Amino acid sequence: MMKRKEFLKTGLAFGVGTFLPSFNSRKPISAIGKARNIIFFSYDGFSWEDFSSAQQFSRRNFQKPLNLEKLFHRGSAGSMQSHSLTSMVTDSAAATTTWSTGRKIVNGSLSVFPDGEELTTILELAKAKGKATGIVSNTTITHATPAGWIAKHLNRRDEENIAEQYAAFKADVMIGGGIEAFAPNLRSDGKDLFKPFVDDGYSVVTDLDNFRMAQPDKILAVLSEDHVPYEIDRRFRGVSAPTHREMAEKGLEILDGSENGFVLHIETGRIDHANHRTDAGASLWEILAADETLGMLMDYVDKTPETVLIMASDHGTGGASVYGVGERYRSSSEIHDLLNKRTASFSWIMSELGRNPSEEFIKEIINDATGVELSDNNARMLQQAISGEFVMPDEAAFPRQPIATLGYVLKGGTNDVPTHLNINFGTTQHTAGAVPAAIYGNGVDAKPFGLIDNTDLFYLMTDLMGIDYQNPEMSPEKAVSFYE
Repeated sequence: MMKRKEFLKTGLAFGVGTFLPSFNSRKPISAIGKARNIIFFSYDGFSWEDFSSAQQFSRRNFQKPLNLEKLFHRGSAGSMQSHSLTSMVTDSAAATTTWSTGRKIVNGSLSVFPDGEELTTILELAKAKGKATGIVSNTTITHATPAGWIAKHLNRRDEENIAEQYAAFKADVMIGGGIEAFAPNLRSDGKDLFKPFVDDGYSVVTDLDNFRMAQPDKILAVLSEDHVPYEIDRRFRGVSAPTHREMAEKGLEILDGSENGFVLHIETGRIDHANHRTDAGASLWEILAADETLGMLMDYVDKTPETVLIMASDHGTGGASVYGVGERYRSSSEIHDLLNKRTASFSWIMSELGRNPSEEFIKEIINDATGVELSDNNARMLQQAISGEFVMPDEAAFPRQPIATLGYVLKGGTNDVPTHLNINFGTTQHTAGAVPAAIYGNGVDAKPFGLIDNTDLFYLMTDLMGIDYQNPEMSPEKAVSFYE
């Protein structure tokens, strides 16, 4: 009889090796000519269903299409496989590494194999070619998605060490959240990680007013202690935060005109965070904020023909689906418009509720922030989730509590008289489906490229820069052996 470990290894060999191939050897999206500048805009946790939801909302409520629609029509667009080296469901660290190195790795790691062998990132290659480099994110700047373009680490969560690697690499632009990874009074070791940047002539900014006034040649801007607050809370609750566009615009202004061009990675990371929390309202406004940024970037590409813009999602999150309601689903769009009543993130709501809210206070806050009048039973369920007395039955799919229960009680209504939003989340985790990707710029054919692999985008960028480079690779079988 085959032992369990042998079975797993055999399954891995035939499952990953046969059914989840990498396609970088065939270069299905090879560059047409070269590019002086590359802008890579990553949408974290963004699925095709998220696109459909935001697309319809924008058209119905603002009477205009998304810039993302224009990108898909005017550029070369398609879908992208997102799996990592040993899992059909990737995390952001492994996903961003495929873009930055052209190799799949194990979830949780950044540009390094489990034996410690480090990979060369696209920003390293760009810097060696004399190009300026930058990373911009509305997460902590040391979070997984931006970090994979610079840092090499087996543990994506060691953001203090990642900050030290940033200080060694020194990209020309670093803009995002995450003061706690740099400030000596917040770091566990007391190191001042701002000092190396100050000593090297960087403008180091930690507040919004100075950020807006800054006109430096090089910048480290960390504008919040943790992640940059949600757009929905900035817009409707008066929470102080930069917009996604102004962070990206500042980075672009600094890099524009660099002698040998630049490579800039921009992330909209809080779509993922909202979807992890089954928070459709926060997710929508993050997508809309990112879309404003995208419009600005497309305008820049139009005016700067030596620039190529790449857009891609690293994976889906939450498994959101917009479902049909009413007779012949005729009420679907109207009920979807209830997103208009969302005026706060779930994180803001939970902060307002505190640790021991009454049922009446729960109803009051929920109604104010979402327009939903909770039933007594649902208010009690959320109250019990906050106190730890209630856990949703499917703990594997919905481990994030009590915030997942908040999402659950906001679902509902009846098919004939729907009273709640018709968006259903299948999980608070990442999902495995193919995700959107697109390329835009002078010389890019406006036609679909079909299905690509996430590693393909690294080779597109090296082609655009005229670089012939391949990182070492590791088989799934060898990678999994380190965890036995």
